[in-house]
Amino acid sequence: MTRKTLVAMAATMVLALPGVASAGSTDMNVIVDGNTGAQTRSMTVSVADLNLASQNGFRRADYRLIRASKQVCGYVSGSVIPVSDDYRTCYGTALEGARADLTSLAQRMG
Repeated sequence: MTRKTLVAMAATMVLALPGVASAGSTDMNVIVDGNTGAQTRSMTVSVADLNLASQNGFRRADYRLIRASKQVCGYVSGSVIPVSDDYRTCYGTALEGARADLTSLAQRMG
């Protein structure tokens, strides 16, 4: 698979992912940043439809961040091409930063 094909697939998945909003549309967004080698990708995840004060709402928001972290780090159709330490580092860092932002947002909300 060529690099252009992978980029096109990733862009298509970003558009199809539920919960993704355009950057800066509301204050109820969490930015997920992934850095793999020389490439950095970002994704905005909306949590505006969730009650972050409830355990269920917070858990659903966390699930969205997990999916977004996988996508910005190269998770494609059930696999990472190739599985590498770079992916693991990217995923861990992306999820950690997004969870910190989500916790701050939840504290501000109530």
